[in-house]
Amino acid sequence: MVRVIIAEDHDILREGLQSLLRDEPKIKVVAGAANGKILLDYLETTPVDVILMDINMPVMNGVEATKIIASEFPKIKVLVLSMMDNPNYLTMMMEAGAKGYILKSTGKEELVHAIEVVAAGGKYISPSLQAKAEALNAKTNNDSFDDVKLTRRELQILEMLAEGMTNKEIAEKIFLSRRTVETHRKNLIEKTNCKNSSALIKYAIEKGYLKNLNIEKFSD
Repeated sequence: MVRVIIAEDHDILREGLQSLLRDEPKIKVVAGAANGKILLDYLETTPVDVILMDINMPVMNGVEATKIIASEFPKIKVLVLSMMDNPNYLTMMMEAGAKGYILKSTGKEELVHAIEVVAAGGKYISPSLQAKAEALNAKTNNDSFDDVKLTRRELQILEMLAEGMTNKEIAEKIFLSRRTVETHRKNLIEKTNCKNSSALIKYAIEKGYLKNLNIEKFSD
């Protein structure tokens, strides 16, 4: 028997989930909590295997509660149940210590399956969210300078940035407005997935775009 606590601040959703799982022979809902603080109070006295965890709750949200549970109650598994299908939330909750993430739009069969998988020590992520996360990771991994196509103007500005010229100096030299140069600089940073101009120049040198410059000159 998998003992479950539902952490959800909306009464109608919490009660609906309790009703949905009531007839499941292998699952028993032992409590419901409207926020993370109430949930943690329950854990002091109530044996539980899996927590269905909402993210946005008052007093103490699901992220904070999950971190505490992972630290103080490591045998209890947290299964996130959220309406947010953004991969960033998935990453945030898994890093906090959750073992699964399903969407509130899921059906009963998947919900029960996810609870059983997590209770058995596995991990479960809604397929649609998993696909989004994989697509995002693939895009991030492919966002390297090798795949970037720079225009002749961008290469020209990149070289002058590497020489230490300011936006104003570059604008005057190639007869552009300062704002246009700034736009090109921002586009270069975005295209190459770099954090700032220094990282952009170091990366450009490493990839051979600025072969005659010393990368040590641009160390942080």
